[in-house]
Amino acid sequence: MEKLKKSTNNHQFVSFTIDRELFAVDVMRVNSVERVKETTTIPGMPDFLEGVFNLRGVIIPVVDLRKRFGMPQKEHTKETRIILVELDNGLIVGMIVDSVKEVFQIEPENIGGVPRIGKAGMDNKFIRGVARKHDSLIIILDADKIFSEVEAEDLKSLT
Repeated sequence: MEKLKKSTNNHQFVSFTIDRELFAVDVMRVNSVERVKETTTIPGMPDFLEGVFNLRGVIIPVVDLRKRFGMPQKEHTKETRIILVELDNGLIVGMIVDSVKEVFQIEPENIGGVPRIGKAGMDNKFIRGVARKHDSLIIILDADKIFSEVEAEDLKSLT
């Protein structure tokens, strides 16, 4: 397990890739980054839910962000990771991403508003803003908006 150092700074993020896009989530929401684990499939659950796995006695639902965002599917590689993120309702969700890049800090003035046009079919409600870092644009996700309230409660019922 790769533990992440947490800070009280509100503007630190963990960046990761999905497809050719660079995304980030608030570091204060990230519990850890794990290698991909085998999951147990739950019948009747949404397509984006890969399944659940047991991490040190805690059942963790695992979501494929490619599926959630309507992006093309691809095989997992040695770089594929699961980011464990804690939602407002206390649920810890594993999010499968192509690779994890870095923990970085960005000033609030370098985070722009939500773009009006989504990329790759992604719903803009998931986006907190877009940050510019060097020559790259990073899509900052709002972890709590990736799931509707009903979906978050359904995921919580699995744990």
